[in-house]
Parts: sequence; C-alpha cells; structure tokens
Amino acid sequence: MRLSRKFKIGSASITALFFTIFLLELFLGGAGRLITFGPLTLRMYLYIGGLMLLALYMFLGKSITYSTAVLLGTFLALFVLAIVRGLFNTDDNLRLFADVKMISFFFILPFFDIMINDYSKLQKVVRLLKFATLFMAVAYLIFFVVLNLRLIPFLTIYSAMSKPEYFDEFGFRGETAMIYKGFIFMCIGYFFFFFEKWGRANGLKLLLIFLAIVLTLARAYILLIFGLTFFYLLYRFLVARKNRILNMFVISAVIVGAVILVPMALELLGDKSISDSIRFVQLQQVADMVNPISLFIGHGFGVGVPIRPGHMEIMYLEIFHKQGILGLIFWFAILGYIYLKAHNYRMYCKEKKIGNPIDTRPFLYGVTFLYLQSLFNPYLTNSMGMTFLFITLVIFEKLKKFNEQKNIGLHGNV
Repeated sequence: MRLSRKFKIGSASITALFFTIFLLELFLGGAGRLITFGPLTLRMYLYIGGLMLLALYMFLGKSITYSTAVLLGTFLALFVLAIVRGLFNTDDNLRLFADVKMISFFFILPFFDIMINDYSKLQKVVRLLKFATLFMAVAYLIFFVVLNLRLIPFLTIYSAMSKPEYFDEFGFRGETAMIYKGFIFMCIGYFFFFFEKWGRANGLKLLLIFLAIVLTLARAYILLIFGLTFFYLLYRFLVARKNRILNMFVISAVIVGAVILVPMALELLGDKSISDSIRFVQLQQVADMVNPISLFIGHGFGVGVPIRPGHMEIMYLEIFHKQGILGLIFWFAILGYIYLKAHNYRMYCKEKKIGNPIDTRPFLYGVTFLYLQSLFNPYLTNSMGMTFLFITLVIFEKLKKFNEQKNIGLHGNV
C-alpha cells in the first residue's frame, strides 16, 4: 500500500507527460514511421513503454474494466487462431510477422483503460486531438499554398517526402495536392469542432479544417465528411419538423439528389477507374479462395491474394480473408457495443434528468467515419484506427462516472 502511494505521488507528472507524448505521436505521426531511433520507430518505443507501464500499474493493483478484459480475451483467441492458420497456409514468415506486428497494437487497450480514468483525462484527450487536428489543417494549408505557387520546386518537395524510410506515409495528387496518413485524425477531429458550441473562433477553425480536408482531394475523406455532416443536418431538420409527408418528400429528394450528384462529384476528383478495378479484382480473388473452413476462421495472417499479397484497400475484405466471419463479427461487435453504450447513456441522462451531459456525438461520428473510411483504406486494424477506437470504448464504458465528476467538479489524478 505504501509503495503504491509513493509511486502514485512521485510518478503522476511523469506518467501524464508520457501519455501526452504517446497520444500526440499517435495523432500526428501518421502510420508511425517518420521518426526512427536505431532499429525501431518512436511509436514502437512508446508502445513498449506503454506496455511496461501497464505491467507496473497492474502489479501495483490497478484494475481494468470488465469489458476491456472480455475484449482482450476474445481478441487473443482470434489472434492466436489466425497465427496458427497462417503458419499452416503460408511460407512467407515476413508477411505473417508484418500482420502480427500491426494488429498487436490491440494489446495496448488496457493501458488506455487505466490512463483515461477520470473526466479530466477525457478533457485532456479531446484537447490533444483538437490541437493535432488544427495543427495538421493549418500546416497543410500552408503546404498547399507553397506547392501550388511553386515557392519550392515540386521535385524538391517530392524527393524529400518520398524517401524509402517513410514507407508511403505521403501520397501526391499530381502536383496539386498531398495526402498524409495522419490526416485520418484531422477528419475525426473535425467532428469535435463541428459539435462544439458555435462562435466566431470555432467557426473559423472549423472552416480551416474543412477546407484542408477538401484540398487533400481524397475522395473518401471528402465524401464521408460531406455525407456525415449532411446526414446530421438533415436529421436535425427532420426531427424539428414532425410532418411525415414533408419528411418523406425531403428524404426522397435527398436520395435522388445523391444518386445524381455523388457520381458527378467523384468524377471531378479525378479518374479512379484503375484503383476501383484493382479493388474488384481483389474481391474476386478473395472469393475464389474461400473454402468451408476459411469462411468462418479465414486463411490466417500472412496470407494475401495475388494482386495484394500484403494488405488490401478494403479493410473488411482483408479481415474476412485472414480471419473469416469470426473476425468480422468481432470488429463490428465493437462498433455495436459503442452505439449501445451511447444509447444507454442517453437513456440514463433522460431518466435522471441530467441537463448537462457529456456530448457523445463527436465520438460516435468519429468512430462511424473510421469504420466507413476502412471501406476505402486499411485504417481500422492499424495503430491509428485502434487508437481512436480504444479512446471511445474506454470513455463510453465510464460515461456515468465521468458525468458525475463533470457535474460536481471532482477530477481525480492518475
């Protein structure tokens, strides 16, 4: 007990600083390959440090929530099964190791559970995410101006950002725009500004972020940000007007408009026929390899298809191919659980007549964006996607506790 108390008092600021660095690197560092020290990236060192800190906390008596324990146990069972399947179905141990390495980030979930343990930590996480979002937006807008005004020759920029050690962190849209893997958090962070109380300052920030997202020329980002924003505004419009005939007319008009306008908008973003055809080939090759066993448990880690021996653009296709229906059920069960916790919290606030609840909307829209974005690019099962998923899971599991702290002003320490 005395050791635990001394550790708690003496290490609070150090662990808080570590968690801040840990989160900022995840929010700003893309896929985690930009900064390397010796044989490992900074993200790997922070990941190992997080696991060591987790082990120490557990040794000193810290506990994790029941849902975290269940998720971790279920994941471990599927994880081991996919490794065993992979060992039987492939001789390419390097690809198997690459898959295992990427998805092993899931084991850091209990660290998030322990570190986000009161309402003040929730606020800190949101502040860091919003800072990273605004920083990337402003930085990209400056970069966009420099790129298009040719203040620095394009070839100089391209060669500097296409070094082999960056492993495709950056992608260019001709000589006009650039996409960075870390921009996934700029899109997620957009919703935290969108659902914040509107004012001049926040409106300007939101406009800058929205403009930065559009100027990436990434069709998935643009389509999903437009779509989710419009969905929310439409939902508010329909809720405010309870005229069923009017609502049906508006919904019909929106559907017809979307069918006409969305393909036109996508055409303006450039010809994507080649990338689309590659996705169709992947789908066909995955379907050709399905057998009664792989249908349920997949072919295992390290097993790809001829056109994509590693990772596939459609994340759910890769999950199905490597872990089968069980893998898909696992990841979508997490999404369902998040929505269930949000629903339960709304009912709790309504029952208790809580007038100042924690706003769950930015988390829900951020997670929805993440799952939809994974239809186009493999984000959900890498460190970037899992980071926001874990943050949302942990916070939603503790919403009632955090709500009490929010309303009575009790903010504990780690």
